Amino acid sequence: MEFKYIEYGKDITLTLREDMETIYVFSDYFLKNNYKKNLKKNIFKGVPTIFTFEEFKEKIFETEKVILREAKRFISFYNGNKELLKELLNMDSYYDIIDYGDSFFKYYKEMNEAMIGRIKNPQPWQMKYIENFEVLKKNYDEYLRHRNHELMDWIPRKENIKLDFVKKYKKIIFIDIMDFKPLEKEVIKRLEKILDVEFILQISPEDYDQENLTIKNVNLPKINLDVEVYEVKEEMEELMILELLKENNPGEIFVGDITKNNYHKILPGVYVPGTKAVLNDTILYKFLKTQYDLVASLEGRLKNKIPLFSLRDALENIEFRNVYGITEENMEEFYNLLENDYKYLNGEVSENFLNLDREIKNIGRFERVDDFVEYFKNNLDLNKFYEGEYKNLFEKFYEAITLAKTSEYMLGEDGFKKCFSNGVEIYKLILQYMNNIEIDRIDAMETKISVAREIQMARGRTSRTFYFTGLSSKNFPGNLGVKSLFSEAQREENNLITKDKNRELLKHRFYQGLFNCRKAIIIYRKNEGKGEDISPFVTELMETYGIKLSKNPVKDEDILENLREMFKGNSLKEENLPEDILEKEIKDFKNGQCRIGAYDYETLEGCPYKFYMSKLAEINPLIREWSPNISMKYLGIYVHSVLEEIIKNTWKDIVSKNNFYLSEDYVEEVLLKHFSFGRDKIPVFLDNYFKEILIPRFKGNILALYRDLGKIYGDRKIRRFESEKVNWENRSPIIEDEINFYITGRVDFILESLQENLILDFKTGKKQDKQLDFYSILLYGDETKATKGIYNVFSGDLEFSDRIVLTKDELKNTIMNFIGRKDYPLSETKGICTYCEYKNICRRKF
Repeated sequence: MEFKYIEYGKDITLTLREDMETIYVFSDYFLKNNYKKNLKKNIFKGVPTIFTFEEFKEKIFETEKVILREAKRFISFYNGNKELLKELLNMDSYYDIIDYGDSFFKYYKEMNEAMIGRIKNPQPWQMKYIENFEVLKKNYDEYLRHRNHELMDWIPRKENIKLDFVKKYKKIIFIDIMDFKPLEKEVIKRLEKILDVEFILQISPEDYDQENLTIKNVNLPKINLDVEVYEVKEEMEELMILELLKENNPGEIFVGDITKNNYHKILPGVYVPGTKAVLNDTILYKFLKTQYDLVASLEGRLKNKIPLFSLRDALENIEFRNVYGITEENMEEFYNLLENDYKYLNGEVSENFLNLDREIKNIGRFERVDDFVEYFKNNLDLNKFYEGEYKNLFEKFYEAITLAKTSEYMLGEDGFKKCFSNGVEIYKLILQYMNNIEIDRIDAMETKISVAREIQMARGRTSRTFYFTGLSSKNFPGNLGVKSLFSEAQREENNLITKDKNRELLKHRFYQGLFNCRKAIIIYRKNEGKGEDISPFVTELMETYGIKLSKNPVKDEDILENLREMFKGNSLKEENLPEDILEKEIKDFKNGQCRIGAYDYETLEGCPYKFYMSKLAEINPLIREWSPNISMKYLGIYVHSVLEEIIKNTWKDIVSKNNFYLSEDYVEEVLLKHFSFGRDKIPVFLDNYFKEILIPRFKGNILALYRDLGKIYGDRKIRRFESEKVNWENRSPIIEDEINFYITGRVDFILESLQENLILDFKTGKKQDKQLDFYSILLYGDETKATKGIYNVFSGDLEFSDRIVLTKDELKNTIMNFIGRKDYPLSETKGICTYCEYKNICRRKF
């Protein structure tokens, strides 16, 4: 073997001469393509034999069997091990085994690459995994052999090495490949017997282990550097510095962790994503995933009703709304359903929602991949999902569908139905085949916009200004561990790739790119709150070469101005915030009248501004919050409805006979009836809780209420026992002025005897202190004319209170003060604002 070491700062591909009897094997496509671009074109001579390392391995590891790729592996694994998977792991579904199967495939791939049959010195808990793997592997190998199948990622193994094609060459050169696994070393060993083997590496000779074909360590060379380092706090500040510096120093951008780079989202007109495009990135995939999630959410126990919270998530997808023609009016209708505590889409909705409901349910009934093919062709206008950024979107989409169809052939009709019994499972399979399929994106040079690339791509370019961004410790080197059953110590002992090895390889690639450029600008984020600090690689660089932090050219107040420049005329106007004054006018009150209930009065007293928003302007809050569980609002409506019906059906016996007896069976019947009335407002998973816990509790407490009322009022003449509805139109205003104010309300329960009047408020939540006094004034003209009490339906507590919290004079004075003001002032205390749904409108600052 021969080793050649190239100095940093030189193009590694320029050291290669063209030789038709030599095989050139590059570390990746990037270097391979760089070399090809510099080749002299000669139609008579041809071009040398050139591979990437992965392409070369595909040539030398051969199989004559049918190759299984991607999702077909999981189907094959499940189909070949059904009984064992059930017996050993209690897994009886295709989707149960996907994560386990992935670990199984990776384990044997690593074993093949390390050329070992079993890991050394496993722990007892690891042995259980390995023993299960071995039982499954033995059975699975027989299954594959019988069908002449082979897994794509299991082909590279010792017995599959075939070197026939290299015999016509005299030499093979491996370029910029820094580490070789044991199986790859075995290939090198065999190649040496056939032809000359050479390695060209850009690293100091003392840093490379020639015997083991790997990096020993990475030392910084004595070299002149032109490096500037900047520290920022946020990604936006990082982007501002980058754009400013690029104006004077055009160059390329490289990112510590390309998967976390968001430049293309912040400035889509300036940047495109640096990662390869995959189907997952497309609008089409996001629509299909949204549609699948909705199909998967159908509640089978309610005849496949759509849960509203799943539908809410789907409606956040603009394309989904467009496909189903969901308008702003439809969205308001949807919000009203949530506002009224519905948890499932019912049949009393507009036609657009009914069409959506029918289609989602129909997809759930699909039985074959062809059902989806027909649906995509005939019912889904794919042109709506066309994106000019991608060249072959639809071809790759149908390629994924075809792969799913081949799985159906593999399993056979009966086998497929056993694995995928409905549309949800088939849809999931299709999406699995679409996952991470690469598609062609229009080249960034064509669009004249910037690309932020991964750092490894910097190493093959010279004489340029390079920008290295996102180099915080959180992202670079980041977590380089391998997901595995085994510890780092075990991995090292068994010749498996380790976190430390990955770290050294990444460090070398970073320095390789850094030393190859004419000028380097490094930007990292330091934000203690987010756990971000300078990368240790950058720290070592600064300490070795005495590099100091450069002064940040961007001030916080300049960021907005810089953004304007980058958007090139798309101005971001600063709007003057409205003053916290809202003028009051007579026309705000229809016909010069206003009626208020107890809750309206509480709002008026606490914050007239909120009173205007909610009562007069009837403005819906900007932010609405709904609970996917049973809401307290619904429970309040439920128990009030139950008690109203019970009171309505018992008042005659009480008024005429003083008979407070209540049948236990009757109360339960009413509770269950109103449960069925609210069927679409109760999540199915809480049915048992509602029936087995809430209803027995409510039943016991309602029976106890009647017993308590019987003990207190059983010997008195009852004149009135009912739920009250107040008709405000037939009442006189409590204030007659330029605006006539009426008070109104619905009192939960009234009992009138010859001795006293009783007002009860039924509660499932917190009580309102002034509410009962308000009702006493409403019904009897005075806060002292009734006994007042609170009955908590949850606890069964019946509490009476003699304390007066609100007088009639106070109520009138509050209204008169409001009428006398010229504006709607904000609340005087912060507590009222804490949970106010209008705080984003008033923008009150304390």
